[in-house]
Amino acid sequence: MTSDSNRSPVADLVRLGKQLSSSDLDSATYRVHGVTTRVSTNSTDVTRAIARLLKPFPGEEVAQPDIEVHLFVIDKLTDEMAPVPGPAELMYDWGMVRIFHDGDDRYLKVDSRARVRADVKTRTAVGFAESGLLTTDWLISNVFFYPLWGQLLKEAGLFPLHAAGVARNGRGYLFLGKSGSGKSTLTLNLVRAGYGLLSDDTVFLRMAGDHVEAMCFPEEINVSEQTLELIPELARVKNFTVNELRQKSSFPIEELYPGCVIESTVPAVMVFPQIADSDATAVEPMSRTEALALSLRYGFLFLDGSTTGRHFEILSQLARQAVCFRLLAGRNQEELSEALENLLNSALDQDGEME
Repeated sequence: MTSDSNRSPVADLVRLGKQLSSSDLDSATYRVHGVTTRVSTNSTDVTRAIARLLKPFPGEEVAQPDIEVHLFVIDKLTDEMAPVPGPAELMYDWGMVRIFHDGDDRYLKVDSRARVRADVKTRTAVGFAESGLLTTDWLISNVFFYPLWGQLLKEAGLFPLHAAGVARNGRGYLFLGKSGSGKSTLTLNLVRAGYGLLSDDTVFLRMAGDHVEAMCFPEEINVSEQTLELIPELARVKNFTVNELRQKSSFPIEELYPGCVIESTVPAVMVFPQIADSDATAVEPMSRTEALALSLRYGFLFLDGSTTGRHFEILSQLARQAVCFRLLAGRNQEELSEALENLLNSALDQDGEME
């Protein structure tokens, strides 16, 4: 639970943001798989972008949310707005986005135009961004808001994983890979075939007794020009949003496939796809040891010391309970679909002794 001390550095930054705001703050509360987040901001653009991202998770106002986030849009970033201290160590580098840690504090820098400071102990974050940076909803939600919010979710027991997730007949299937590995195309093909959808990009993991449960995070589906050409019914989508930064377009999945989103599943299969430079598709079994090593790359901000132990335990259990494969996806879509269906249908028949 948050306990925002009136004398804490984060509270001082909140007061600064309020002083700089010409109007009252808008607040909204979301409940993501049992974890409540309250977001307060002086910007209608931020309000809209976060509401779009967290639309599936409406929540009621509570006195003490699990996570408290304050986001302020300003004309010009100054040195007093969440500066990164000299002793802070670089934890994550994604070009324009860099994350640092110093004790219980986490710091986000987006080039020279945005900073966010989070206290993982109180699960409170405050950020400042220049209006010229926040030109799209995606930049607001995925660059300004999500990175440190994702860390605070881990403090509350939800662990983000860069993976697509689907399920059918009570069995869960995760596709782990970097952007461009084909996760969205595979996911859409399976949803078309009647699978339920968790997400095409991020799922949340949590322990449920002696197994790992994967929870949905149904953001809008991101598709490349190649995917648009491969799946004919995407031409019927009326609400595409073009993301020039990622060179993809996004759309709400239920516009095409109403009722396809499911809340959770127990993963039974892990697939690591990559695009093959050939027409043919190949499937290779993978040991659970190798699968664990690869999955560490996709557990957002894994090297944060405050949650490393729990994070490793969850990913280790995930690798133990799942059958694991590498999928080399060829250009022949009929062959790819057949190979994928055969893979998922036969995966659970294996004895799993692949250490």
